[in-house]
Amino acid sequence: MSLSVRQRILLTIIPLLLIVAGLGSAGIALLVRLGHSAQAILRENYDSVVAMQRLNEAVERIDSAFQFTLNARDDVGREKARQQYTQNWEAYEQALDAETHNITLPGEASLVRDLATVTEQYRLLGNEFFRDTTDQEHRQQAYYRQPGGLLDLFTQIKQSSGQILKLNQNNMEQAGQEARRITSHSLGWFIVGLSVAITIAALSTWNIARTLLRPMQAITAAARGISEGNLDQVISYQAADELGHLAEAFNTMARHLRDYRESHSAKLLRAQQTIQATINSFPDPVLVVDPDGAVEMANPAARQLLGVVPSQKNHPGTGIWQPPESLVAPLSDALRGQRDYLPEGFDKVLLMGSGAFERAVLPRILTIRDPYANSLGAAVVFQDVTRLRLLDQVKSNLVATASHELKTPLTSVRLAVHLLLEETVGPLNPKQIELLLDARENSERLLAMVNNLLDLARLEQGSRQLDLRPVSAESLLQSVADAVRPRADDKGVELAIQVASGLPRLPVDAARLGHALGNLLDNALTYTDRGGQITLTAQQAGDDVLLSVIDTGVGIPTEYQPHIFEKFFRVPGQSRETGTGLGLAIVHEIVTAHGGTVTCKSEPGRGTTFTLKLPAIHGSGPMNYVVDSSPPSQTVHG
Repeated sequence: MSLSVRQRILLTIIPLLLIVAGLGSAGIALLVRLGHSAQAILRENYDSVVAMQRLNEAVERIDSAFQFTLNARDDVGREKARQQYTQNWEAYEQALDAETHNITLPGEASLVRDLATVTEQYRLLGNEFFRDTTDQEHRQQAYYRQPGGLLDLFTQIKQSSGQILKLNQNNMEQAGQEARRITSHSLGWFIVGLSVAITIAALSTWNIARTLLRPMQAITAAARGISEGNLDQVISYQAADELGHLAEAFNTMARHLRDYRESHSAKLLRAQQTIQATINSFPDPVLVVDPDGAVEMANPAARQLLGVVPSQKNHPGTGIWQPPESLVAPLSDALRGQRDYLPEGFDKVLLMGSGAFERAVLPRILTIRDPYANSLGAAVVFQDVTRLRLLDQVKSNLVATASHELKTPLTSVRLAVHLLLEETVGPLNPKQIELLLDARENSERLLAMVNNLLDLARLEQGSRQLDLRPVSAESLLQSVADAVRPRADDKGVELAIQVASGLPRLPVDAARLGHALGNLLDNALTYTDRGGQITLTAQQAGDDVLLSVIDTGVGIPTEYQPHIFEKFFRVPGQSRETGTGLGLAIVHEIVTAHGGTVTCKSEPGRGTTFTLKLPAIHGSGPMNYVVDSSPPSQTVHG
């Protein structure tokens, strides 16, 4: 018959419990016996010993009272001795009474009777001693008379009490020896019982280790193997007990896990092949990197252009990709901070390859997350913009060339119109003057448009250099405000400046940045009605300085705000004054050339806020240098 684990554990524990119960019961019985013995000693002997000690102390003080009386020189001393005699007789009688009621030993009763007889004689003679107050010689005889005097009776009392005291002390010593004998005997039995318990416990432990621990260790080892990915685990333990059922359930679980892995491995393989086929279909280079930056997947275009090989097991050196310097920070932000990198302008273009195989690509990094927003890696797409970049360059060159070619004849036309209006070649009639004024206005507008196109072309092509010098934000805003203040006063618009204290200086090209701020102020004045307000502010934000132009004008509809910095874009329906749609594009290019950013926040009907974020100077070192307004091209050779 096979025993269950519970039955085996009970059969192991019950004998130990019985032995422990037996040892405990014997210990309790021993403690009770020793307690009764100690209580008997206290009751039979200790009380008698204490009573005799108190009696001896009292009789000694009574004897001292007799001696004080014999040696006293006056009645005062004899009276004090008599009071001592009376007081100590009370203590003496209490001790004698306690002993009389605690006679427990053989021979103790006769000793107590003798003590009581002598005590009675001693009390009568003592009372007579103190009643005779005149004859000192008679007192001497009463005290020292032999036999029957007070001193003789005192000696007899001491002897009797001493015998009683010794009798009880001897009995206490015998009781102590008996208790030690019982303790020693019980200790021997306890040692025997403890040895038996230890032997049974050792045998039980060995039995448990043999029948229980080995199967459990086998199950533990198999579970550890599964946790390490080895699902080919089988436990060979077979029994009808609980461990046998556990082993059977474990084997069933391992079999199901193997089946599950096989079925899902096929699905994962199909999914991986589908994903690989999908990215292979892209003409642009595409990489998929894991959270550590290793390449997991790459399409043929990426392998050819970048020379990368996806990571493979048992192939060290695969999956390594060193991104270009400009992509290190964006890739780290995507993998660690889960922020996508989606540049739009050609200033972020990378040149890859060389010679006839050189390509201009715009990198885009998209984070990959699980349903719980945990980072799984990132997809890096290198969009081929070679043709678009070439077309943009052709467009920019065409605009610059056309604008430059138009500027000279337009200047001549403008000069001729001015000369005609000054009537240097002859008088004009009113109709001619009206036509010439209209021509002058349109020529001025065309010249402004041509100048804007030339400025924008120079900024885009990097041909315009910036003369960076340290300038205070307050002086920059003040100069811009002074330039437009007459126009603001004529229109009835309040112009205010608010500058925070302690701002660091800005490394800027004052003329170019002033041009950008002037464009923003012109727009604010154009779209702010009489009685409105325009505020120029400057404040610090970390290592940067924020310059803001805040108006209370008509505002910009939300759907148009993402497009306001595009070239030639004008908000539909806002046609208060004619414009080219290049002002904000020029602002964006100038601020970008300074290493800053420009943003817009607007609420229709409540106003608009343009904010320029520019890096500041920290420290007091000199600064006077010229930089190119656009970043250099970055070339990456695959």
